[in-house]
Amino acid sequence: MILSTGLMLLPLLLLGAGGYALYLQTISSFETAMQRSMQVVLPVSELQRQILEIDRPLDQYLYNTREQEREAFFRHAQAIDRQFVELLDKSALRDDYRPEIARSSQSWQQLRNLADRIMQRHAEAGDVSQEMLVRFENLQRDTTGILDMLYQTFELEIEQELDRALRDQKQIQLLLLVIFVTGLGVAILIGNRIARQVLQPLAKLREGTERFGHGDLTYRIELDNQDEFGKLAKTFNEMADELEFLASYDSLTGLLNKREFGLRLQDEVRRAKRSRHPFVLLLMDLDYFKQVNDTYGHPAGDHTLRVLASLLKKQVRESDYVGRYGGEEFGMILTDTSEQDALDTAERIRQLVEEKAFAISDNAAINITVSAGLASYPDDATNAEMLIACADEALYKAKDTGRNRVIAFSDI
Repeated sequence: MILSTGLMLLPLLLLGAGGYALYLQTISSFETAMQRSMQVVLPVSELQRQILEIDRPLDQYLYNTREQEREAFFRHAQAIDRQFVELLDKSALRDDYRPEIARSSQSWQQLRNLADRIMQRHAEAGDVSQEMLVRFENLQRDTTGILDMLYQTFELEIEQELDRALRDQKQIQLLLLVIFVTGLGVAILIGNRIARQVLQPLAKLREGTERFGHGDLTYRIELDNQDEFGKLAKTFNEMADELEFLASYDSLTGLLNKREFGLRLQDEVRRAKRSRHPFVLLLMDLDYFKQVNDTYGHPAGDHTLRVLASLLKKQVRESDYVGRYGGEEFGMILTDTSEQDALDTAERIRQLVEEKAFAISDNAAINITVSAGLASYPDDATNAEMLIACADEALYKAKDTGRNRVIAFSDI
């Protein structure tokens, strides 16, 4: 009896050992993909963004020749230098990609040196040749182009790792079927246990990666496992949280970014058409905000934007949406709201901003004002594009007639 049971269990043990090896290989493929994404792909993407934005402080310096703009450029450049050093130290970066990162770093140093010469030439002669500016743009494009090629290569490798993991999953399923057939009752017990611990987590991980790959950043993997699958699901969810925030929210103010705000506006139009309820789009712009940046510097301007964003969120309901629509322009979607109620809300916000002292340092504060324009659905427009155009026209009218006021499109 014992011998026969042992002989029956022997093939099961062998098949189980093979299945466990495939299980470890599957986990390794998933972990490799996630580690490559977190340690390499995201830093490369961030480097691209930083290099694309390096012309902002340079343009500001060429515009007003303020020393603080030059210092802002150097701080930005030093941050990029550190990111290159950190990226080359990443353990997940394969050795055969390090020369390309180094080549991109060298191209960046040429770009930085050229920017130094441009600022020096501007400080000494008061102008910069078009040839130098064109060369700057070309170097910037070449540097980000190298990083973009690496980014695409890394994405392809991650997809290959995930495909390999999915193939291993199918082999695990086949092994489980064999165990089930040959082991009869024993195989049923073992198969059920493995199904709970392996197949279901794998199916959830596969669904997560597929939806993630198709751009659905809202999906999260729900696993209570305390094993490698649970750790992998936690890593996946943390990465999805970070990417969803970066894709949907403005990093400075924490409000919806312009892309996400536009999607919410389109959703609200569809909802309003079904429910036949009105809503209002409100666009608001800080008056003379450029003077704040020019007088007190961009850190003071950024702090002012953050304080204003916090104020705006406190003045609306949970069902409403607030987003940063542009540099110093904000948008609000006031759901289930009439034009008069929206005017009252906008006027209350305008007065609060006008009366508030915005601290820019421990012993200094400034006063600002805002202008606002609003358009109502369905009275002024029946689609998102026309609502934006109407609200923008009302905002322009508010600024053109003296600023620090609220105007509805229906009053134009």
